[in-house]
Amino acid sequence: MQAMLALVEAAASRPSPADRFNIDREGPAKRAVKLRALQQQFQKLNEYCDEAAAEIRASLERAPR
Repeated sequence: MQAMLALVEAAASRPSPADRFNIDREGPAKRAVKLRALQQQFQKLNEYCDEAAAEIRASLERAPR
């Protein structure tokens, strides 16, 4: 019986998985905001690259051969 109580006490004194792995409860919401911001930045960068490529193509078509 005392062995069972010792096991229960040992289990209760262990940190929870959330504490053990230091899981931030607000993490998913914060990461979602950061991911949305990154997505917008990549979208702007992609648009800029598309415009730059179009300008390069247009200048190559205008260049005398």
